[in-house]
Amino acid sequence: MLGTGSSGEGHLRDHAKQKYIGSAFESGALSDQKYVELLGQEFNCITPGNEMKWGPLEASKGQYNWENADKSVAYAEQHNMKIRGCCLIWHEQLPEWIAGLEGKKAELEQVIKDHITTVVGHFKGKIYAWDVVNEMIDEVSGKLRDSIFSRTFNYSFIEEAFRTAHAADPNAKLYINEYNLEAVDT
Repeated sequence: MLGTGSSGEGHLRDHAKQKYIGSAFESGALSDQKYVELLGQEFNCITPGNEMKWGPLEASKGQYNWENADKSVAYAEQHNMKIRGCCLIWHEQLPEWIAGLEGKKAELEQVIKDHITTVVGHFKGKIYAWDVVNEMIDEVSGKLRDSIFSRTFNYSFIEEAFRTAHAADPNAKLYINEYNLEAVDT
């Protein structure tokens, strides 16, 4: 039986054989000892649930609150876990000040570059992979999701986000994270 640690069966992370067995994680869970113990035994990769999203991380322009994200990274490092960062560009959980950039293409472009460069640079060498762009396709229409990014740049924000993330940490793996598209009938 996996997860019991008895009779030599081991834990999920032991059976991964160079693969990642991951879980979402919030640093607030560090106070739950049973959860933390199970997470450390069974999983070898975590993805911070909200702590690296734009709104919680940079609620005020240029002012970053690294505390919870750094706690997640420290926990992962202490438990020999990989970290997948989520997410750099997403249409949700944006700070309120981003809405004020509607129609201001040059300023929004610079803000995106600054945000990605700062976040990826802060965690350079600690995060093996980033969800650079998250849920950019509308799951109903199958088209580019309506957001301040798509309204301002159409598709070009995607390429620029990847270029910026790669420049900030050339060794990190970079992904588009999508969901719920397998049933789209366009």
